[in-house]
Amino acid sequence: MSNSLLYLYQDAENNRLTMSGVTFGDFITSIDSKSPLLVSGAAFKSVKHSSRTAFHYVESHEVEQFVQSSDVERFPLNAIDIRSSHSLDILTDVEIAELLFLMHMKRGMPSPFMTTVDNEWAYFSEHNGTQATAYLKDWSSIEQVLSTLLQQKIRRELRIPTASPLTAEIIINLRQLLQEGILIDFTHTRQSMFTRQTTIPVYIAGRYEDMHVLKEDLETKKESIVLRGELIHRKKSWSLELQ
Repeated sequence: MSNSLLYLYQDAENNRLTMSGVTFGDFITSIDSKSPLLVSGAAFKSVKHSSRTAFHYVESHEVEQFVQSSDVERFPLNAIDIRSSHSLDILTDVEIAELLFLMHMKRGMPSPFMTTVDNEWAYFSEHNGTQATAYLKDWSSIEQVLSTLLQQKIRRELRIPTASPLTAEIIINLRQLLQEGILIDFTHTRQSMFTRQTTIPVYIAGRYEDMHVLKEDLETKKESIVLRGELIHRKKSWSLELQ
């Protein structure tokens, strides 16, 4: 799916967020994570190896370099935050099996949050920026995550340096639509040189697991994808007009 589309769907019952148009770097920034990472998915070059468990991990001070690496851009990625790399050395065989299940099946047994490594989130992506799933232990942080993801996307797509941040009211209104699957379409942004107004369509798309299908349905104007409103930038401030 085009990276100029931002899709977010919430499954609050399972603390699960499905995303498209969001890179791993975007996600890490949105949750302000500063922890080491346990990673799998490919033979990443810039990782360390735990001899006790055979897991691969990234120390906290190396996460930024890892996020920016070409490997993350090219390969599938499974990642969770961990309390410390030393916690891997004291895992029991059963705990190792639980982590292997989580990293392979992309879901927990029954929870994706492990007391053994004290993780706050889990992230799974087949292709960076195209499709990802994230589990958030603290679901109350979802508004901050939404705000950061959307404002990063706006800066990248529209390059409006003087725009004010999105208001709390806008974020709350969008947050309430997450369970319906919001799709913000930057490819069809309208910009008026006369009024200096920028308008971005906001759709309700429902639940999608295949982002290529979502893109096709949007392009063919499938009836289930409904225009719900517009994000409008006018006079250096944002508003959200819902229908």
